[in-house]
Amino acid sequence: MALLLIVAMVRLAGAQAPEPRVTTALTLDAAIDSARRNSPDLLIARSVGDSARAESRIARALPNPTLAAIPNTPFQYSVTIPVDIGPQRWNRARVTDLGVAAATADVHDAERQIGLAVTRLYYDVLLADQRRQIVMARQGIMRELVRADSVRVHAGDLPARALIRSEVELIKAEADVARAGIDAQTSRLALQAQMGAARPDTTIQLADDLAFRDVPVDDVTDPLILRGEGRADVVAARTREAQAAAAQRLAASLLIPVPQLSYVRQITAPFESGRYTALGIGFELPFVNGYHGQRERASAGHIAAGLALRRVSAQAQRDIAVSLAVFRAQRMLVRQYESGVIGKVGENVQATRYAYSRGAASLLELLDALRAQQDVMTDYYTALHDYWVSVHAVRAATATSP
Repeated sequence: MALLLIVAMVRLAGAQAPEPRVTTALTLDAAIDSARRNSPDLLIARSVGDSARAESRIARALPNPTLAAIPNTPFQYSVTIPVDIGPQRWNRARVTDLGVAAATADVHDAERQIGLAVTRLYYDVLLADQRRQIVMARQGIMRELVRADSVRVHAGDLPARALIRSEVELIKAEADVARAGIDAQTSRLALQAQMGAARPDTTIQLADDLAFRDVPVDDVTDPLILRGEGRADVVAARTREAQAAAAQRLAASLLIPVPQLSYVRQITAPFESGRYTALGIGFELPFVNGYHGQRERASAGHIAAGLALRRVSAQAQRDIAVSLAVFRAQRMLVRQYESGVIGKVGENVQATRYAYSRGAASLLELLDALRAQQDVMTDYYTALHDYWVSVHAVRAATATSP
């Protein structure tokens, strides 16, 4: 009976135990998609686009008629409606349509910038992981060295002060591992914050790596691309310049009045024509207000939009030139590291460790070799990080797809 009770309790515990969570490595595309869904900046840009589309519908809305009752002798009813089919309506619709196009380009530009920001943070995580692996490798070597030195000290082949120095270096290596672990967690939190993750995970794994692959993003020869003509911010600035020109035409069209048609009906007595109904037409006479302020404001806005377009275009060209220069420099640097420097540094460490174990090299020489290897490997992976960031920076600057 007791055996059956124990078996039942074991089965119940197994049924209530939570299933292990299956984690999937995060890809760069998935990180960018998450940021595009959850980024506040992008959501604000989309809301502005929705507002611009609403403004376009408002500009195209037909005016409502005005109903008036005149309690006089004779009693009259009148209906008046503006005939809004002239240049004011056309220019007003044109201004709002261009506003929608500019707001859409702003959304695309926000996506471009958010994508580049997520890419930088994504490769920051990869770099932090590589740095942690580098210091963990040095920690492993120092542990082996402390164990070997302990044996040599007990055997009388090594003075005790050498063992103390090895133990101190091991403590330093363990501290470096702890700091590298904190950096790896912090970089993951920064990435997931940009992604808009509701519950950040400091143990999330990434699917990509920092391995070098030659990406010829600098072979673009199209002058339009090199001038940044396809970039969303340039498109938005150019559209706003056209919108300002349309607004200037709209201000000028205010001098052309919108006719107002009226339908009047008398109940108790007819008009002199013998009819109880009459038609009327009215116009605004721009004598008192010639809309000078509106026209001056539109002219100034057009000039400002043109200057803004020049500034954005110049900035786009600078971004492209700088990103291409950085990409070429980083690619050359990575190729120099991969030309044999990494292997030579590793061989030097192995040779120095062997010589130290045989008493042919000092502890200081071995520590210098390990430190040089750590510095070279850190610089190498930093160069790889900068290389991949520069690849995506060129794509973002030139508005070219991966």
